[in-house]
Amino acid sequence: MSIFGIAKKGFGMLKKSKSKTSPTITSVKANKLDKMSKHKVDLAKIPGQTANRWKKSFDDADRIGAKVRQLTQKIKGEKKTKSGISKGKDLKD
Repeated sequence: MSIFGIAKKGFGMLKKSKSKTSPTITSVKANKLDKMSKHKVDLAKIPGQTANRWKKSFDDADRIGAKVRQLTQKIKGEKKTKSGISKGKDLKD
């Protein structure tokens, strides 16, 4: 066998061999049976729950404020709007 044949055979072996590495770990789920893991999962949920609670209270305040403004429009005899804010063209002179 010539030198080129040996080199060709060697390169062929290199091509065929595949590296055997483990796959990349992208995420790990918490063990819900472990006390510390359960605590960490509960702590991670708190910011979302707090945001939802604040959002709900602001939505309620907006809705109540609109009702009060609509009642004020009714008492003044102005045209009732959804927001309760009188438009310039509807105001009485």
